[in-house]
Formats: sequence, structure tokens, C-alpha cells
Amino acid sequence: MEKRKLVTPDDMKTALKDLGVRKGQAIMVHTSLCSLGYVCGGAQSVIEALLESVGDEGTIMMPTQSWKDPVSKKFRLI
Repeated sequence: MEKRKLVTPDDMKTALKDLGVRKGQAIMVHTSLCSLGYVCGGAQSVIEALLESVGDEGTIMMPTQSWKDPVSKKFRLI
């Protein structure tokens, strides 16, 4: 069994800074959480690191893949 790297919230913030993510930017994030390694704090830590990196004036975009079983007829394609 492959051992996954332990990733802390500070590791996430450092990596985002090293990638050039700055306050006020708009970024698009699309990843599998497990591809990051073992993230201390899970998805919440990733979200918090992203939010802190772009700040209050920044924007984070993430696909949600929420097309399955729309509850309202107006959202159905056929």
C-alpha cells in the first residue's frame, strides 16, 4: 500500500503562494482531495487555505457536478 504524504493547512497555503495565488485573484480549482495526499482537516482545510489565499476580494470557482436528478421540472433538459 502506498503511503500518502501528510499535508497540513500551512503546506497548502505555502503551495498556493508558490503557485502565484494572491489576494484579490479569481482562481478555478478542480481536484480530487485524495490527489493532494492526506490533508489534515480534510476538505474544510483546503477550502480555508483557498479562501485565505484569495482574501475577501478574491473569487474561488469549483465545479459541483450537480446535474443528477434535478428536483424541479424547469431544470430538466428533456
